[in-house]
Amino acid sequence: MKRLVLALSIVLALFPGCEETPPFIDFTDPGDSDTGYIADTIAGPQHKAVLIEDITGVRCVNCPNAAAKIREIVAAKSEDSVIAMALYPWPTNTNSNYGNTIPYPGFPKLANDTCSQIVESVGIPTGLPSGYVDRYNFPPIITKTKDVVSWANLVNQRLKGNTPVNIYLKESVSGKKITLDVKIHYTQNVSGKHKFAVYLTEDSIVSKQKGNSGEMDGYVHNHALRHTFDLAVGRPLKGTLSRGKTYDKHYEYELPSGSPIRLKHCHVVCVVMVAETDEVLNVRKIALH
Repeated sequence: MKRLVLALSIVLALFPGCEETPPFIDFTDPGDSDTGYIADTIAGPQHKAVLIEDITGVRCVNCPNAAAKIREIVAAKSEDSVIAMALYPWPTNTNSNYGNTIPYPGFPKLANDTCSQIVESVGIPTGLPSGYVDRYNFPPIITKTKDVVSWANLVNQRLKGNTPVNIYLKESVSGKKITLDVKIHYTQNVSGKHKFAVYLTEDSIVSKQKGNSGEMDGYVHNHALRHTFDLAVGRPLKGTLSRGKTYDKHYEYELPSGSPIRLKHCHVVCVVMVAETDEVLNVRKIALH
């Protein structure tokens, strides 16, 4: 099989005043012109999985209700068909709504650049909690931010669709170092351009949380987006997206000294999207434990 696998080199844009996120280590060839290759064998199509993203915060009174709604949706459909991420934007990167993400003293800092970049790119809500379902606007509606009460119905709509692209993930962990291989494989011809993103999420983060009954010290946050292995808003896939087109991506990332992230509680999430609209075409995740 003749393969052409060209590299990605990544420099993450950081917002002023935010904590620096160390770059991942990429040992593939440098460049931004990866055109992929045509596989000798074309796999059968995967089922369509849906990405639901909860824009949330620790000082948001109603945010625990949104987290409970996600648990309910995922339990009804399974984690194989609905994948969740919780986004904590920086307080100063968007608007005053995100004062909700200011950490309580002595508790974990969940807000980060990756979350802020996604929210500023996909759509800033007028209040929290809010979120995206497949980063899709559901015409004739033009806004992608959706109220919690609509999430279950919108997820059901998206699960009825098919996907032209398969995603395969393989990982290994040694100490604080993650080695990750991503394969993106097209089972249909596709017109237009796509992009992909690869994220690290963490479960079981205990923090103080504001709720309807006041502040809770032992609240547990799940699906918290902690890091991007590539561009937060997605890296373009180069070349024509024809049946059998395949892209192989290799990443290595080591947690910096003192990082609070616990890899045994983490997952890697890979998303393939329409480049112009951010619509999620397929998503998969893999546990690091």
